Amino acid sequence: MVNTVFTEEDKRNLKGIALELLEISKLVDKLAETFVNLSDKELLKFFNAGKDDFRESQVGCFKEKLDEQLDIAEREFRT
Repeated sequence: MVNTVFTEEDKRNLKGIALELLEISKLVDKLAETFVNLSDKELLKFFNAGKDDFRESQVGCFKEKLDEQLDIAEREFRT
């Protein structure tokens, strides 16, 4: 069995990589959210509708739907 000893530089580099991976993970989450938004035909129809069609209840409904789809996409991404 081999024991590995990390130098201080190795530890700094690993910490930097971990931070970069965290940032990449956040960017992938944003990208997944964008894909979900682009694939939602109801949402696109909503945004293409006239300004008079925007009602607070519609916004709340679409926000809930986006949150649900984001949760689904995030679960699928993490598995």
